[in-house]
Amino acid sequence: MTTTPSPLSSPLRSAIRCHDFIETFSLGLEDMVTLEIPQARLCYEKLCQKIGAPLPAGMTSHDEMLSVADRESPLRLRHLCPAGCQNASLAPVVYLHGGAWQIGSVETHQGVAASLANHLGRVVVSVDYRLLPDVSYRDLLEDCLVAVRHLSQTQPPAALVGDSAGARLVMDVTRVLSAESSPAPSPYHAETVLGLVYPPLDPVLSLDADDERTLGPTAPLLSREEIVSMWQVVVEGDASGSYAPSPAHSRFAPAKRIEVLSVEHDPLTAPLEAAIATWQAQGADIGYRCAPGMVHAALHAHHVLPEMGVAWRDFCGALKGRIDDA
Repeated sequence: MTTTPSPLSSPLRSAIRCHDFIETFSLGLEDMVTLEIPQARLCYEKLCQKIGAPLPAGMTSHDEMLSVADRESPLRLRHLCPAGCQNASLAPVVYLHGGAWQIGSVETHQGVAASLANHLGRVVVSVDYRLLPDVSYRDLLEDCLVAVRHLSQTQPPAALVGDSAGARLVMDVTRVLSAESSPAPSPYHAETVLGLVYPPLDPVLSLDADDERTLGPTAPLLSREEIVSMWQVVVEGDASGSYAPSPAHSRFAPAKRIEVLSVEHDPLTAPLEAAIATWQAQGADIGYRCAPGMVHAALHAHHVLPEMGVAWRDFCGALKGRIDDA
């Protein structure tokens, strides 16, 4: 009997259909359902390494370990330096990975962070923040703040970039830093450029069956119910309310200059587009693009999903233009 291997049975190097990506990613997520959290995180790491982009030629990396008060282990910052980046004076870009704040690491999202560094032509620093439910949302937000403050001692980051849960952390980091530097909240903290890839905005703890204003329709790889469950884990572990700034992110632009990337099939896209309209009305300069036919998590496979690759390249190009013009 002849068997046909899965299109994703080995690390990806050539173009695939989104259907194939969804199938393999879904199977990988299903394998995690019955596992304890430590094992699930290892399983997710293997899945992301399988589908993720390889390091660009000439890319180098090193890990910096920060000793932080009240942490049992050092905070790891992975510095990714693209080939030909000889100008040490260029400010780095901070990258915060996704994973529902419960899984993910500098390992799972190395392909994304390395591609970002390659497109921007400067060092990207990926932050290995702690995860829920091991700690509270306030704790992992503090990890990200520690990383930005540490880098700022030498040179303030040129931009903060994140995908999914990491993009929400980018907004929260910016809000905290803005409050520290101004007596009143300001969306224009230090002119920092933000890059947001399909971020969750305001906490959603329940949904009516026919309510598609708070969240869009369920899509492959991310359902409305999964988003609610994700937020419930956040709320249960954080009595400080750090996950719910006032005013809400949907009603208050997190920065003056923002590049945003979404995908067509994602419950987070509808509320994101509504928020962008609000931010623009407040005077924020927003660049926005939506990858047609793509789904949440497709960024992992941007190197082999043509539509995602084009949208990601354009997003990075626009981000680079904003940074270089600063």
